[in-house]
Amino acid sequence: MSGYAVLGPPGTYSEDAARYYWQETSELIYVPDIGRVFDMVSEGRVEEGLVPFYNSLGGSIGVTMNNLLRHQLFIGGECVLPVRHCLMAKEPIELAEVELIISQPEAFLQCQGFLARELPNARREIVNSTGQAASYIRQEQRRAAAIGSHRAAEVYGLCVIASSLEDNEENQTTFINIKRAPRSEGDKTSILFGLQDMPGALYRALEVFARREVNLSRLESRPGGLVNHDYVFYAVIEGGSQEPRITEALHELSGRAAYYRFLGSYSQCRCPVGRLVTG
Repeated sequence: MSGYAVLGPPGTYSEDAARYYWQETSELIYVPDIGRVFDMVSEGRVEEGLVPFYNSLGGSIGVTMNNLLRHQLFIGGECVLPVRHCLMAKEPIELAEVELIISQPEAFLQCQGFLARELPNARREIVNSTGQAASYIRQEQRRAAAIGSHRAAEVYGLCVIASSLEDNEENQTTFINIKRAPRSEGDKTSILFGLQDMPGALYRALEVFARREVNLSRLESRPGGLVNHDYVFYAVIEGGSQEPRITEALHELSGRAAYYRFLGSYSQCRCPVGRLVTG
């Protein structure tokens, strides 16, 4: 058991986040999809993993949330990465010449304005990661381009034909560190819980926090079929579970909920924009 699992191949934003979170010298194990990162951590084949979880434009990454429900793993930390997309091709071509764009779903979502304005007729092909998209372009014979990072263009020897594709310059993705053992200290705590289908159930669940003046910075519902519930809630609490008022609130909620899981307390780090290659 050694190394850290991330979504590959080299050149993904996951790799950028991992290099910052675990430092440049860490041994990264590249896997083809997010589900495999969870599998490798669960099976003890790597020490930990890092996966994209939330984007400021596109919202939650559904496959990551589903795998949190499926696996008995914990969140050990967060890394927030500014996302700066570029369009890259095998050779320096004009935008009007691009017939096919390759990338992953979230990248397309984050660049909708640019694509509608500049490339309305180009076909789209979806792959698992921006790094994979860049690697495909290197062998692509058609007039194709990939959406990804400037670093991916460098890794695969591609030409950047357009920069700053994202619809919002504040675009950023939050990655979570997943591990087999929970932490109790940090400035955030994440939980999952499900409730009985009855009037006032959610109010009574949230009341345990309001009464103790505990703030929830995020609350969202998800289909709960993976844990035999119609819906489950994912919540982020401001503060660590070592704080008495949060310990008490979580204990009370666990007694009221039909389903409850503690995902861990943790801290957040932010990769500075200046660290990224943006042009």
